[in-house]
Amino acid sequence: MSTGPAAPAKHAELSALATELRPELHRYSARPHGSVIEGEDVVQDTFARAFAALDELKKAPPLRPWLFRIATTARWICCAAARSVRPSPLMKSRDRRSEARILRSC
Repeated sequence: MSTGPAAPAKHAELSALATELRPELHRYSARPHGSVIEGEDVVQDTFARAFAALDELKKAPPLRPWLFRIATTARWICCAAARSVRPSPLMKSRDRRSEARILRSC
């Protein structure tokens, strides 16, 4: 983590913008999930990622579009995690029966 003279200024600017954009980011993040709580998780993840990446940037991008790009990525990650299918015990038992049928036919 680099802490040059511009780092506190970048953090202060991002903090001010975060306060201003938080409601808009929250609406943007909560809409696809249909859940205020999941939207808040995405917003918090967005700001955590932004503050962590800010020190590594050599040239600060325009902050508003950059935050929305991070929020979009966080939304996709959250949606993908919600869509992942975990096998249920019923699915496992079906797989075992299929395997048994295949083994008997050999």
